[in-house]
Amino acid sequence: MNNKEYPEGFPLKPYDAEGSELQTGDTVKILHIPEGLLNNLDKETINIIKNCEGNLMTIYEIDDYGYMWVEKTILETDDEYESHSFSMEPKNLVKS
Repeated sequence: MNNKEYPEGFPLKPYDAEGSELQTGDTVKILHIPEGLLNNLDKETINIIKNCEGNLMTIYEIDDYGYMWVEKTILETDDEYESHSFSMEPKNLVKS
């Protein structure tokens, strides 16, 4: 049993914007990138994350606070790829 104390409202419930339960391995569409996620990031990183809005990504982890860690890997060449990952509140996702 987890005896960790959380701030009010945490851990977040694992349900997307439409009420579907989310779990690791699910493919989700990013509905909205909240401005708070972009605080203190450099311009290039902000553009990369903003460009993920509307895209399909995979949940690879659900942390102790209920945030969904999503990742998208883009194959650049046969030997190179680009990977983007960040955490999202479930309400900003919809299961695909």
